[in-house]
Amino acid sequence: MHFHAPNKTKMDKRIKYVTYYGDKDMTCLRSNSPAADTKTDYVIDTLNRCGYTVELISHSSISIPGFYYKGKVENRGQNTIRYFGSFGVSKFKILNVLNWMYRDIVFLLWCLFHIKRGEQIIVYHSLGYDSIFIWLNKIKKIRIVGEIEEIYQDVHKQSARRSRNEYRFIDCCEKYIFPTASLDSKLNSAKKPAVIIHGLYSVEPRRDIEPFENGKINVVYAGTLDPQKGGAAAAAAAAYLPENYHIHILGFGDKKQIDSILRLIKDINDSSRADVSYDGFLQGEEFIRFLQKCQIGLSTQDPTAIFNSTSFPSKILTYLSNGLRVVSVRIPAIENSGVGHAMFYYDEQEPAKIANAIIKCGESGDVVESTALLNELDRAFVRELDELLS
Repeated sequence: MHFHAPNKTKMDKRIKYVTYYGDKDMTCLRSNSPAADTKTDYVIDTLNRCGYTVELISHSSISIPGFYYKGKVENRGQNTIRYFGSFGVSKFKILNVLNWMYRDIVFLLWCLFHIKRGEQIIVYHSLGYDSIFIWLNKIKKIRIVGEIEEIYQDVHKQSARRSRNEYRFIDCCEKYIFPTASLDSKLNSAKKPAVIIHGLYSVEPRRDIEPFENGKINVVYAGTLDPQKGGAAAAAAAAYLPENYHIHILGFGDKKQIDSILRLIKDINDSSRADVSYDGFLQGEEFIRFLQKCQIGLSTQDPTAIFNSTSFPSKILTYLSNGLRVVSVRIPAIENSGVGHAMFYYDEQEPAKIANAIIKCGESGDVVESTALLNELDRAFVRELDELLS
């Protein structure tokens, strides 16, 4: 992501943005979500266009073995990214717990000394530091703009204390950035100022690349291999597709999740006419070029999962930005979104139903004007975010 220079026609303003952000330095990799980082880059770019320079504060920890990795500050144009020092991952649980405590103390002290009383800051909602900001809000009366992507209690069962802190943090926010109107409706009963951003509204320029040599309609699922998020369902649909289709799984997950998807793919390929493959985890230019060689993107998360009533799959916008048509499960958060009319839907989480929607999408002559649609959403978000922070 190339950040825009701030709009010089406005007063030059600076804002802090707290999240878990990864380090591109391969010698000190940190725990982070690639999808969240991509959306963070887009929000920073939008802030720049609103006349703000950004001080990004990353709370991510080192995710590789080693003794100690120093903190650092990176300059990216007018923006800065601050990483805190962290010990490496240890095979001893007690050392990892001590490292977690050390990071929280260093992070808290930095916030105490560098966040001014009454300052407006953007905080990406995380159970890892919710309690810290609840406390900071009490003693410094900071004005928190909460970027709330989902309710973690809806995704994975949390302890009573963590669940309580999750809602206490949300309640203490002064303003919000939500991914869907339904999440705004659920959490913002006080009708505080809020904006909706489904994900990235940027359009990727078309690369000059050769298509896959298989001569097939290439379909891609890109994202986490968490079973609830739909990677397995996407792969299973291949068993019901004709021979002129190939489903590609691009995903990240732990070893157990990767092994599980590989076993499923082998079983399907042994008996199906269509092909399905696991093509690894790709990032950056390599990821974009792969997507642009495909024709259809899949968003196949389980519609019965509680979090799907309020969260928006960012992969949908990633597909659209690269010129793909999108097959999605029909849920209100997607159907009622700014891109809902551009989807090809299926209604039941069954491989045969998903396959039917893929075939319908592949045979459709409808043109999805994704560039015009995303540009319109982008202009609206710049305007609305500027108004929210002002």
